[in-house]
Amino acid sequence: MIRRILRYLGFLALVLSTLAPAMSHAATAHASDRGEIEFRVGSSNSTTVAGARVIVINHEGKVVSTGLTDTQGLFIAHVPMYKAKWNERYDAKGVVNAIVVADGYNEQAVFVVPITEHTIQPVILQPIRPNARNAPSVSLGNFSSYDLAGYIDRYASELHLKRQGPIPGEPSYSPWSAQQATASSR
Repeated sequence: MIRRILRYLGFLALVLSTLAPAMSHAATAHASDRGEIEFRVGSSNSTTVAGARVIVINHEGKVVSTGLTDTQGLFIAHVPMYKAKWNERYDAKGVVNAIVVADGYNEQAVFVVPITEHTIQPVILQPIRPNARNAPSVSLGNFSSYDLAGYIDRYASELHLKRQGPIPGEPSYSPWSAQQATASSR
């Protein structure tokens, strides 16, 4: 189990390096700026999970918060926000990762959880099943569609990508294409 979790943490390092290559240099911690992440822990059989341990890890690999969920399956973590070049214009001010463990359930790692004034991060644990394959599971954090679209727009624009044609029935959204715009059409 420990090896799997360490493998997931290695995956996390890869994800973070992809998201923000210069994040460690551009990140500026603000001690007075603290974000709040509300972890809502439940199980795949639609029950809340009380007594689950939530471990919150910052972008440097340090535990910044830990605690147990209450009787409603809630744990609120207060974590330092930081500003990185890639997220200056968005509501999310940094990201953290979380590991959630509970008796009777397989572990869950949640990568790239956004830090905001009040993030809500659902976590679904899978019950341990005797005589079946049991393993930790992994998911990505709950980014707002606004922040996610802004993040994609920034890098697609930087690479001068074209937009795809309008989508029938959804004229306000046009996804980015893999094709770059020619110099004359910029």
